[in-house]
Amino acid sequence: MWRVVTIPVALALLVVGAVLAPTPIPAGVPLMALAIFLLIGSSKFALRSVRRLRRRWERLDRALTHLETRTAGTIARTFRRTRPHRPG
Repeated sequence: MWRVVTIPVALALLVVGAVLAPTPIPAGVPLMALAIFLLIGSSKFALRSVRRLRRRWERLDRALTHLETRTAGTIARTFRRTRPHRPG
């Protein structure tokens, strides 16, 4: 039941964050991070998509790895789940 509410709210936050991102006060960036966090926690498709994006774009992977180290608890665990599986 909570997924029915979480996914539309997260998508709305993502859109609002994308609109606000280029403004002088970058309020959109935290909104987009919150939206991605909510989507990863509620959707396996989003989890796999973020994992694929991290594998493809090293800069995004570094940014999310940095975020993992700066946050604690549930937020860090959620972003760690999106780490790309690398052989070796």
